[in-house]
Amino acid sequence: MRIEGQFEFDGTSPLAVWSFLTDANRIAQCLPGCEKLEQTGEGAYDLQMRFGVGPISGVFSGSIRLHDLQPTSEYQMSVNGSGTPGFVNGGGTVQLTAADTGTLLHYSGEISAGGPIASLGQRMIGGAARMAIDQFFKCVSAKLQGVGSES
Repeated sequence: MRIEGQFEFDGTSPLAVWSFLTDANRIAQCLPGCEKLEQTGEGAYDLQMRFGVGPISGVFSGSIRLHDLQPTSEYQMSVNGSGTPGFVNGGGTVQLTAADTGTLLHYSGEISAGGPIASLGQRMIGGAARMAIDQFFKCVSAKLQGVGSES
């Protein structure tokens, strides 16, 4: 399943957004259902999160790896997780560009799911993923506005 979208961070520089999105402690504050996000190496994180779609929910354990980093403008991300609801694997790109009013973030990637969660279908999984992504970026934006932007 393909997923993509964009989010605009008003009044915030690409450096400020980049700094937030590469800091495990700050990401964990905004990631819906995050129970643990721990940096295990350069660009590598172990993740534990509670996530549910419709009648299927549970805890996923997995990892996130950021690679091909081009500081303040782009990185690739690989994600895998599994738990009682099934498994999720994916990868994608996050791009940041300066905009007139702040920073425009564009994300795109592919996600695959298996096990009980896959029985819900791509439309429901995709909708839940987009909702979680939107909630995450709104939280990031609010936190960045609360502390001011970096140049």
